[in-house]
Amino acid sequence: MSTSAQPVRLARPEKKRRRIPIAVIMALSFGSLVFLSVGGVLALSVGANFRNTFDLLGAQSTLLIDAMEDSLRAEMGDAENAVDGIAQLYAQGEFQIDDEAMSAAVAGALATASGVEAMLICTPDLVCRGAARSVENNVATGAIEHFPAKPEKSPQVRAALEQRRRVGGRQWGAFVANEFGLYAHVSVPLARDGVTQAWVIAAVELQKLSDITRELSSRFGTHAFILDGEDRVLADQRLADPDALKNGVLPLTPLATYGDPVLTAYSARKVERDFDTRRARDIEIAEIDRSVDNASEWSGDATYIAITRKIAGYGNEPWTLGAYFETSQISKEIERVLGSALLGLGAMAVAVIVAILLGSRLSRPIQAIAGQAMRVADFDLDGVTPLPRSRVLELDNQASAFNAMLIGLRAFSTYIPRSLVAKLVRTGEIGIAEPREAVVTVMFTDIVGFTTLSEQMDAAAAARLLNHHFAILCGAVDAHGGTVDKFLGDGMLAFFGAPDRLKGHAAAAVRAAAAIREELDKDNLEAAGEGRPPLHVRIGIHTGSVIVGNIGASDRVNYTIVGDTVNISQRLQELGKLLAPDTATAIAISGETVSRLDEKFETIPAGKHRLRGRGEATEVFQLRKVATSAPPRMDVRHAQAG
Repeated sequence: MSTSAQPVRLARPEKKRRRIPIAVIMALSFGSLVFLSVGGVLALSVGANFRNTFDLLGAQSTLLIDAMEDSLRAEMGDAENAVDGIAQLYAQGEFQIDDEAMSAAVAGALATASGVEAMLICTPDLVCRGAARSVENNVATGAIEHFPAKPEKSPQVRAALEQRRRVGGRQWGAFVANEFGLYAHVSVPLARDGVTQAWVIAAVELQKLSDITRELSSRFGTHAFILDGEDRVLADQRLADPDALKNGVLPLTPLATYGDPVLTAYSARKVERDFDTRRARDIEIAEIDRSVDNASEWSGDATYIAITRKIAGYGNEPWTLGAYFETSQISKEIERVLGSALLGLGAMAVAVIVAILLGSRLSRPIQAIAGQAMRVADFDLDGVTPLPRSRVLELDNQASAFNAMLIGLRAFSTYIPRSLVAKLVRTGEIGIAEPREAVVTVMFTDIVGFTTLSEQMDAAAAARLLNHHFAILCGAVDAHGGTVDKFLGDGMLAFFGAPDRLKGHAAAAVRAAAAIREELDKDNLEAAGEGRPPLHVRIGIHTGSVIVGNIGASDRVNYTIVGDTVNISQRLQELGKLLAPDTATAIAISGETVSRLDEKFETIPAGKHRLRGRGEATEVFQLRKVATSAPPRMDVRHAQAG
């Protein structure tokens, strides 16, 4: 008997891809540039034209004026923050007029506002009291001197107070002068229960503004100034001289008599209409011919460039921020750049253009790699797709390594909280995961009667129910900037305020609890229609100090929190069974957490309770409702959350 043999089919080996090293491609590209750049030098040298002058001027103008405006607003912002803070404390009932708490509040606000020289609290009967920085021999000592209530005698201040009766809200008033100098002032009503009882006033010495102009003049090599409107000098480097007042150089001097030939001719300036406004937002550039002024003793050019911008809000008229410099400064800068780098810039420009054209195909896979890598950096592994293979050797190796890494990361990420890893990566701080002490807000949750409920279900159904429940909890915690620590049976431990710094972590935790309650109510309604059992949940929230960081053995480490704060939040969760036994979601909050909330949170006092394991009674509140608001903004800083 014979058998016929079947032919054996061998698998054809995968066709070897032809891959070209990127070094070869770049060598060919730049080799061609050598030839092209020789002919391109002559064509690109025409670029030194009139337009370059204004491009350079625009960049410099914007930088200088932005720096001046930022410094000015920071200086005046200290005063605004100081009066706003005092008004808020008064509205909250933290002090009464003329009590010790008022003096402490005014002194504290003055100490933190470096640009403010004095703060007054004046009542409608024109009686003022407050504090000021002590001055000896016209030199500030740094001490804060309190002065008692007395009728205001200054006609300027009395006029300003009379005007305040007719205007509400925060207001910058007219300038006020005394024997120490000239001051701008901002005031805010002190109101309680809708009734204005007094006004708080902060005074800013205009000498501070002159210090800003002197510093910027030195930094940018120009002459910076600030005008009140367009005809009076408000701040100038000459006014920054400590002996300016003795020498008769006074703020608010008209330009015509100030003694600066360039500013004297400012009103006759010639505005440049052809300037590219895209390079300088709201900036005016003008030419000043100081030859119209007969100040021949001044050396230097006869023509100057003035750059100015108007800002409003600090007085009766808009202020003019500006600087001037000699026209020769621009021409010399352009000549220096063109003389030393024209040929090199021309060749480089051509090389870049040609390299982009020749390497456009290389850029696409590189961009794909960068995009996918950014998703990995954000730990968005579900949105990452494997990279395609490439004929370029280095890109193909990189794609293979990336795809292998992606497979490993997806397997690894199943067992760790992705949001926690993303936060640790986002901070960028070395040693951020090392154990440290921090003040955080801890949330502890638990399902009421889950053990009894799970006995009526098989293991798979119980797991599906828990996974669905934890997805709701984790979504709310993540949306409000919290960190899920671990799952303890049918409970969850989460905290707010680490590893990144979350402003108002107590408020964020309570908002997250309110969101959980809302989502669970919706889910229970859906559960009734789908045949799922409804869940009743208890939540405990407490703010306090913990040890946070990597804790565990060398081969098994968890980023977690340890401390009595965790125990208190668990005890509060257990207390929910007593406080609201019939509520679907009971939220118990400690008094420490409630003390950090604002008026948007409506809580119900539940008395003081002695929690298991604690000697002192703890004040407890229940959350009633929270005013609708967007989730808090994240603020990642290299600092401990507090």
